[in-house]
Amino acid sequence: MTFGLTKFSTRTKLVVGAIALVLAGLSHASGTLVGGGATLPSVGYVGSNAASGNLQLFGTGTGTGIAAGSLFGVYAAQTGNPGVSYCLTGSGAGKDVLAGGTIGANTYGVQTNCAKNANGVVNGFGAPAVSRTDLLQPSFAAADSPLAATDVSNYQTGHGSASDFPTQFPVIAGAVGIGFNLTDSTGAQVTASEVNFTATQVCQIFSGTVTAWNDSHLASAFTLPSGHSIPATAINVQYRSDGSGTSFSLSNYLSNNCSPAGLSSVFETSQTFGSTTAGSGGTPAAGSVISNFFTTLPSNWTGTSGNSGVANAIASATGNGNVGYVETANALALGLTTLQLADVASKSPTANFGTPLVIGSTDVVYNEVINPTNATNGTAQVEALTSPPSTECIALVPPTDYAIPGSRGGIVPSTSYPIVAVSYFLGNAQGNISTDLASTAKLVDAPYNATITGSVTTVGSGTGLAFLNITNAGTNFTATSPGACLH
Repeated sequence: MTFGLTKFSTRTKLVVGAIALVLAGLSHASGTLVGGGATLPSVGYVGSNAASGNLQLFGTGTGTGIAAGSLFGVYAAQTGNPGVSYCLTGSGAGKDVLAGGTIGANTYGVQTNCAKNANGVVNGFGAPAVSRTDLLQPSFAAADSPLAATDVSNYQTGHGSASDFPTQFPVIAGAVGIGFNLTDSTGAQVTASEVNFTATQVCQIFSGTVTAWNDSHLASAFTLPSGHSIPATAINVQYRSDGSGTSFSLSNYLSNNCSPAGLSSVFETSQTFGSTTAGSGGTPAAGSVISNFFTTLPSNWTGTSGNSGVANAIASATGNGNVGYVETANALALGLTTLQLADVASKSPTANFGTPLVIGSTDVVYNEVINPTNATNGTAQVEALTSPPSTECIALVPPTDYAIPGSRGGIVPSTSYPIVAVSYFLGNAQGNISTDLASTAKLVDAPYNATITGSVTTVGSGTGLAFLNITNAGTNFTATSPGACLH
């Protein structure tokens, strides 16, 4: 006996089909929104489980769930809003998943699992894990390195049209901490309260100008108890091997501060720090952060994928003498006692960061991208898209405006910790599933919604993260501009 629609009339089939479409629409309307990307603000977005080692966070499960006090948790608690799934790919891969298709050696897509592939790259957002097999592209993405011209080109190639554009708006700021693990001459752990680097000393460490902790150039950084001193321990640099907005933000600081410090070579502002593969001793990729300093990285410089990977490498029990750069909020969530976060320019990444940064109308440019870095001084250059969209839905805070606190009329006050990242939400200006549009618009507007941000506990004083105050951002950037750009 055969069952199914074959025995029903045409009218009955149409009715059943209509009901199925309605049910599908209801399912989509209440379906989980799927995104991913930047790890720097991830604790603010999803809570402390961002540091659990799990790459995909959604629901309320132990180790994989989204905290009630996080941005996405508070958003989902609002009446009518769905849950959110967030995949920790890193900023570079997050932009590539939003673009979709094959980019370099990897193929990216929202339906690909949120897991490292054979190349060590997380090239999908794991939509099937939250029953969103209907999605052809992500609901949103997040990045601490803003769109470059190549990102827009990749997006248009992946979406099949030169008239398709991503959207981009700045949503949050984060402190990039200089993490270290060092014992003094007595074997005691050197603590954060005992270390205060100048900008010049940060430049000397990450250029390899100093190679031992007792180098006289670093002497002024330490305030140790009587009878304690810094031994001749090698400086072992730990860095991000994946495309990282944290690398972009550190290198933005370096490129703007190191030339005045007298270093003759150039740091390039880039989301790629060093070698093309994880590990040490590789040849720096062209255009990477330190490509102008080394033809081969020192053997004790080690690349690791992901913030937690770098943080754990710094804190390793066998890692005395390690130093690196980490996302402050994520590093705090890991609770690693041997990972200390230094002051820089007498400012703490926790105590002196967390107050909302004020975005003014002159702090944002539209339809401009990063391309390329300046071969003279390595700073990130901003240029207009050659064929821009008619809308102003690609908003950018020029990186040089937050590289030096208190200068250029930028958004970072002189009272702030100086190494700062600005993180963005990205989306699709065309082609979103219509039944998701309202909820996706509310999500990308959430960082500017006082009702939501007022209940978020994972961003603010002591967290290493700060919301952006856009009260004076101008008529082109209001609290509902990002959502309005998702056509």
